[in-house]
Amino acid sequence: MDFLTDTHRLMTHLTERGFSTQQAEALIEAVQEIDLSEVATKQDVTLIKHELEKLELRLTLKLGTLTTAGIGVLALLKYFG
Repeated sequence: MDFLTDTHRLMTHLTERGFSTQQAEALIEAVQEIDLSEVATKQDVTLIKHELEKLELRLTLKLGTLTTAGIGVLALLKYFG
């Protein structure tokens, strides 16, 4: 069970570290109000990293193609111009 959702475990942890029961209960209530649905997980970050790596490769290939084409156009212009 997740530490933040196991209120008994969290209460024990806080009170063992000097929080009063009232302080621990208030903190637990506040933590339960936090909406974590929009927070990225490690899996999300890994997926985005892989997508960025693929995008970087595609952009590198496109830039190389454009550079090669540009050099070809310049060579043609010099030869025929």
